[in-house]
Amino acid sequence: MKKFFLLCAVIFIGTLSIPLVSLKVGNFSFKNISEKFTQPAGSEETVRTDDVGAAETDRTVKVMSVSSGNIITTDELDYIVGCVACEMPATYHEEALKAQAVAAYTNLQRLRKNPDESLSGADISDSPSKHQGYYTEEQQREKWGDKYDAYRQKIENAVREVLGEVILYDGEPIVAAYCALCPGRTEDASVIWQGDIPYLKSVVSSGDRLSPDYSVTTVMSIAEFRDAVKNDSEIVLPDDPAQWIKINTLSENHTGVVKSVTVGNKEMDGVKARRLFSLRSPAFTVSFANGSFTFTANGYGHCVGMSQYGADYMAQNGNSYKEILRHYYKGVKIERG
Repeated sequence: MKKFFLLCAVIFIGTLSIPLVSLKVGNFSFKNISEKFTQPAGSEETVRTDDVGAAETDRTVKVMSVSSGNIITTDELDYIVGCVACEMPATYHEEALKAQAVAAYTNLQRLRKNPDESLSGADISDSPSKHQGYYTEEQQREKWGDKYDAYRQKIENAVREVLGEVILYDGEPIVAAYCALCPGRTEDASVIWQGDIPYLKSVVSSGDRLSPDYSVTTVMSIAEFRDAVKNDSEIVLPDDPAQWIKINTLSENHTGVVKSVTVGNKEMDGVKARRLFSLRSPAFTVSFANGSFTFTANGYGHCVGMSQYGADYMAQNGNSYKEILRHYYKGVKIERG
């Protein structure tokens, strides 16, 4: 588990913004949430997989590689296996892996219906902070070492059972948001992204509190605090460090997510403060004593949608992948596309 969360240092920011490009829910657009993707397209490379059956390989997936700028062309099975391999520990229960696979396929289908012009013809990028992560076979081998064969087979078996299934709301693929770990409840999308999304509501995720990584404390010196805010020219710090930061309001959903915090003379939401101080979650507390600031963050990620740790907990307790998905995404249907 520790390795997973270290690996997800990227997903940490991925949890700052998820695969939301070019999507509208009602009158709310997510274009203002995701970072602009400006990586130019390069050459194309092809990933070949073993014989997986015509039904599973009749559609290709073009993935923009953030690191190289190249477009990787593969098939749907390999792509979803690569997504799950990147985004969720292979040690998780098979039903949790299936839930992750359906979420990944849903995000792919949503972007196919709402193409991102900046991807130069690709369907999706491998950026967890903009779309969702994807590992090639080479990256999977590097990650898993001598456990590659067992983990690859486990994930592939799970993906094969659900490949093609899509999570729908009002007949459209949803924003299948997910994060590593929630603070005992997921958060309402309206709190994190200031736009109501009917299927991304706050729900109990009690298993998350059992995670050894549930709560992380960061101690920051006065100099480190000052350094963290120096790039925001609007922030003016008073002479007394004890007055440098104050939490004003928390979410009404009992998640501990900070809705309003004042840093120096500037008020901001918890999402911005999380980014400013590189915290693992917008659900945090802060105190000042003996010349140091102590931040304690609960959960890991933006706290919206499916908790991956919570999904594994539900699976370990006998819930199916469909029950997991319907718990975290309210009022949805799961259908084969």
